[in-house]
Amino acid sequence: MARILYLNLPAEGHVNPTLGLVKQLVENGEEVVYMCTEDYRGKLSQTGAQFLPYQLNEEIFKELGFNPAEVKHPLQFTEFLVRGIIQPHVPEILRLTKNESFDFVLFDSMFGWGGHILAEKLGIPAICSISHFVIANVPDFEMPTEAVDLDLDALRDRITNAAQQVAAEFNVDVPSLEDITRKIGQYKLVFTSRYFQPDADKLDESFIFPGPSIVPRSDAPDFPLEQLRSKYEQVVYISMGTILNKDLEFYKLCFEAFKDIPAQFVLSCGQDTDLDPIGDCIPHHFIIEPYVPQLEILQRADAFITHAGMNSTSEALYYNVPLVMIPLSSDQPVVAKRVEELGAGIALDKHNLTPELLKSALLKVLNETAYKENAKRIGDSFRDAGGYQAAAKHVMSLFSKV
Repeated sequence: MARILYLNLPAEGHVNPTLGLVKQLVENGEEVVYMCTEDYRGKLSQTGAQFLPYQLNEEIFKELGFNPAEVKHPLQFTEFLVRGIIQPHVPEILRLTKNESFDFVLFDSMFGWGGHILAEKLGIPAICSISHFVIANVPDFEMPTEAVDLDLDALRDRITNAAQQVAAEFNVDVPSLEDITRKIGQYKLVFTSRYFQPDADKLDESFIFPGPSIVPRSDAPDFPLEQLRSKYEQVVYISMGTILNKDLEFYKLCFEAFKDIPAQFVLSCGQDTDLDPIGDCIPHHFIIEPYVPQLEILQRADAFITHAGMNSTSEALYYNVPLVMIPLSSDQPVVAKRVEELGAGIALDKHNLTPELLKSALLKVLNETAYKENAKRIGDSFRDAGGYQAAAKHVMSLFSKV
């Protein structure tokens, strides 16, 4: 039996892909100690792992003012990683694990160089878990046109100073700015398939692709699934994720675009979204709930309108559902581009949305069989990759090597 330390950030998109893997490792007889913030205690304890919380430094996050939707240059992300994650949290994690012993550590890629430091200080090998695409062969720090108003010299100085402080504290070498985000372990577990991963041929065998980890959610609410096809032959699901789901103007666009399409629409609007101001606009064939059992809905859906978050996109494609995508921020444009490249959906520009464009895209996805066929091709690659059961086997196989 191995004793495994798993480190993650408090974000649904990073935690959820690991749940099946952790549960499978525990069921296989391994001991897993999972570190995240207190908000995730319930979800992670249900996997059978031991939960060990660390405290998120909210003040640092406020000071940095990091917003994934407003990143203009890769160095902004590097600063967030060094000053927001590594510098405040690596010392605390080492303090909390001071009297513990582990055989190896699994850490989320957002820890970057920090995961490398933790493994070195704990004296154990490391495996990185990656819940997004690996960006291969991208020109390093090529400045986008939007970055012209950034003081890049000051940004580099802040990162360099923070990295030097970290290196001095832990008596480790300072990596180059480019390598801070690349130090992600000897082996990398990527929660997608090689087929779906862009430029997979540029990645070596240290990258392992077990596919997405699709597991039932114990917190999924009740939903009248029997109503989905009681009046219409087709089902369309709409969800813009758990963070960027309060855009009432977007929902009004949907109501206008789809009012005459004979399908059952299901809209998940989020727990804190108030739809009262647009209540008079809601068409009769919409079912709207703050939160729905997404996996169960997707198994019955004919199309999915989404922000193209990696988790939601993977879940839809796992069930062969084609997509209409409105990417909003972070890696969503990259995910949407890949789905389009493989012919499983249509991406729309969030800045130029009209009811006509939305309606046209949805009708194409619903009525042209190629989208469904291509979604199934990606879904086949996910299922063939083996999911969380394969991920657990890979992890223990890698442990025997590292």
